[in-house]
Amino acid sequence: MFMSKSTRSRRKKKSKGGDRSERKTNKSERKKKGAKSDIGKKKKKNETVSKDQTNTGVSTGAEGVEKKEKEQWSGDETAKKLVASGAFNTSTITSGFKELSNPKPSADMCSIFKNNPKKSRAPDWPIADNKLIKLSHAPGNFICAAKVDVPEFNRTMIVTQIPDVTVSANIEDFWRMIFQEEIVSIVIAVMPLECSVTLQQLFPLLSGTFSNHGKMFLNNKKVDSAVAMTAYTLEVLPDGCSNSLLSTVYHLHNWKQKQGLENVGELVTTVEKVLKTNENTVLMSMNGIGRAGTMLTLFTSMLSVQKSKEVNPKEILIKLRGERSGLVENADQFNTVHRAMALWFKNKCSDEEVQKKVVEFAPNVQ
Repeated sequence: MFMSKSTRSRRKKKSKGGDRSERKTNKSERKKKGAKSDIGKKKKKNETVSKDQTNTGVSTGAEGVEKKEKEQWSGDETAKKLVASGAFNTSTITSGFKELSNPKPSADMCSIFKNNPKKSRAPDWPIADNKLIKLSHAPGNFICAAKVDVPEFNRTMIVTQIPDVTVSANIEDFWRMIFQEEIVSIVIAVMPLECSVTLQQLFPLLSGTFSNHGKMFLNNKKVDSAVAMTAYTLEVLPDGCSNSLLSTVYHLHNWKQKQGLENVGELVTTVEKVLKTNENTVLMSMNGIGRAGTMLTLFTSMLSVQKSKEVNPKEILIKLRGERSGLVENADQFNTVHRAMALWFKNKCSDEEVQKKVVEFAPNVQ
């Protein structure tokens, strides 16, 4: 049977129109299914977020704004006790410092120190022989550095002076000590060009540069700068040794000799970093007793707070002076310990009474 052209044409058009209609219908159905699927996914996502908010203490207000509960700091209770003891009072701090004893070890306990007067920047404050660092490569080489026992700190803590840079062997011995004792953190508090000493004489200051001090090789891997502190990551390597040591030098460069520190923000930040690192540490200043002693007292006080131990900076300094005589030279430096603690509490503690007291003590501390 033959169909006319017009009949075939009509059927063809009808067939094509039907296909298009079916495709439109299928497409519409797929859109509906997709919309249902998206609604399901959003519902599940909202349920998950709701659960997460419940678990993390985050709640959503009427306007949909998230509110996060402030987490309690582990040092809150210790901070409250220290504030309640009246520690944050300028007159009490000054009078308390004057009452502190500063005993020196007997002469027969300090024979090595007494025999090396030219290598000590503070000859009136001796170090007992059993506290001195002995260099394994050259036991006869004296280095004016004391190993201090810090309560609750099971790493090595050393306080030392800036070595006499006019004698190259002194700089080599210093880095020998750093490598020997596996020192990871070195905090130096000196002003630029203080006593004609520059850090460039001690180590390379630019990233990617190196220097040699005797048989000690130093390679500057990285430099990070802040307003009042610069951090240098150094590779330390003795000649003939294949295993290098990475140490970070934190240089606090706005703290004048024999004075307190006004802006303590970088000091607190640096001590926090050292505490977090929790590795062998060296604290340095020009004479190794004033600013180095202040940093050590602050470090020990902050460590005690973190360990939830009773804190009394005055008693802490008494114990530390028993390890190294002469630490913390004046009331201004002792007050710096308290100003730093006040800023730390201000930043960390959620207790209203603590906040009130530290603001009263140091309203502009930063």
